[in-house]
Amino acid sequence: MNYYQRFFLCVSIPFLLLLSFFPCSFSQTVHAASSLTESADFELRGVWVSYFEFFQLGLSNKSKSVFTQNANRMFQTAKAHGFNAVFLHVRSHDDAIYPSTVTGWSKYISYQGRGLSYDPLKILVRLAHKNDMEFHAWMNPYRITETSTLNPASSSTINRIVSQVKEIISNYDVDGIHFDDYFYPSNELRYRSVPIETRKRYVNKMIRKVYKTIKKKSKSIRFGVSPAGDLSYCNSIGADVWTWLSAKGYVDYIAPQIYWSDHYILHGQSIPLYSNRIREWTSLNKLHLPMYIGLAGYKAGETLSEDPGWRESSWNLYAQLGLAKKAGAAGYLFFKYSDLLRGNAKNEVINMMYQISTMTLSKTRMTLSVGKKQKLFVTALSPAALQTKIIWKSKQPEIASVSKKGVVTANSAGKTKIYAYCRNLRRTCVVKVRKSIST
Repeated sequence: MNYYQRFFLCVSIPFLLLLSFFPCSFSQTVHAASSLTESADFELRGVWVSYFEFFQLGLSNKSKSVFTQNANRMFQTAKAHGFNAVFLHVRSHDDAIYPSTVTGWSKYISYQGRGLSYDPLKILVRLAHKNDMEFHAWMNPYRITETSTLNPASSSTINRIVSQVKEIISNYDVDGIHFDDYFYPSNELRYRSVPIETRKRYVNKMIRKVYKTIKKKSKSIRFGVSPAGDLSYCNSIGADVWTWLSAKGYVDYIAPQIYWSDHYILHGQSIPLYSNRIREWTSLNKLHLPMYIGLAGYKAGETLSEDPGWRESSWNLYAQLGLAKKAGAAGYLFFKYSDLLRGNAKNEVINMMYQISTMTLSKTRMTLSVGKKQKLFVTALSPAALQTKIIWKSKQPEIASVSKKGVVTANSAGKTKIYAYCRNLRRTCVVKVRKSIST
């Protein structure tokens, strides 16, 4: 062994040993969305994409290139509206939107469920992470059709659900597995005599097994449920949210669907049902798990006799986000994606974005001599969909005035403030004006 070989070994061996202690630092780069949850002040802002939206979004029975283009547009639109996570239906009727060994193809993603030559889920997960968004695989555990379901009491049912969960988390880099609010069937005659406690027992068995399966694979993959916001209904279908929120080993988060305004009509009286439900769910959360509030985007701007608040105001979602934050909610989920673009929901959606909006000015301080001018402008406005007019105002125009386009003119010596307004947002630039120096 010559000198150079010995030198190489002396240098490389310690370096390789160092690498072994820090495998994550030098391994494949983890997508940006995962790092979002590392921050203690991270707020999850999710949007549901349901199977019945696939056709409208151009995701149903398309070529790989068209599917990819339309899916990317969906993620970009969601991101522009301030969302950082997408919860998309991967199993809605005991099926799959990807090539599965557990169940058959979804008829909502491919023609009559005959399958596709590519893997839609692989594309969706990749595009979500490319757009710095989390991807949560939304699954309905029991439903087969709108009128028939798998038997929750059957061991084969639990094994089937768990097998598909394992299949997804083993083959796709999903950020979470997500169940919705369909549990013990209430519309099938054969289940009507099943006692509530029995329903809870079988559902809990399935939930606990799914949780254990996920955590065995990876502690970072989150599992959560989005139950109906009505606790009495949860009880009737065996959704034992009381146990899930008080005993470890069931869920990582809860996302109750609080789909009412604060002007709900009950027995002829208007009641603040949204606020009431927030308090109920908060009081149940004994484990202090992250709670994401399900918002009824589909009701925005609609005329509903029992819930007229949605028609009377376009500030419901804005107010609801504020109330959720005060209650300690860790984020929200918007149902559903297509309502972001629905005409009569437009004002609600815009106002909702102002609850999470941020704005940055090119300068927060400037010094000018009398007679000089300098332009102020907004360097960043988020969410990106809030492309709206900026209104400029000066506290003391006699010292420094500002034009409609943000041009500041120094008029006399002194100090004042220039304000930029965007709806409820206001940003300030302090302007100091000096006397002009005579030549």
